[in-house]
Amino acid sequence: MHHTGTLYMSKQRPTVNTERDGAFRLELVLVDNMGRNPHTGFEEKEAYRVRWAGADAQAFWAEHRANLTAGTPLHVELERLRAHPGPQAYPPVPELRGRVLRLQMLPRRVHHTPQAATQSAAAAA
Repeated sequence: MHHTGTLYMSKQRPTVNTERDGAFRLELVLVDNMGRNPHTGFEEKEAYRVRWAGADAQAFWAEHRANLTAGTPLHVELERLRAHPGPQAYPPVPELRGRVLRLQMLPRRVHHTPQAATQSAAAAA
């Protein structure tokens, strides 16, 4: 299966290692925030454990390692997605595992007050 979309860094830190052939490998745990389930009322999330190997992964890691913190949005393109039992949850919750084709940092949302509301408040004071 092929997947393209926005996922978010989980609280688990990225892991750096090498492949059997010695190539650089980056492993990330990402989260899909799917929103509130109308039937249960609970927020639903889905976990992705993804690997990225090679020079592109190493360059991405060198440039962005300090910014790969919990909640960081990423635009991802993944392949070979497979569902596996989640190793760290009870009851076990499946996690999707796959390989990264492309990965790009996205800006975090900036929370601001709309300018018109700020001007109205200043005029009222």
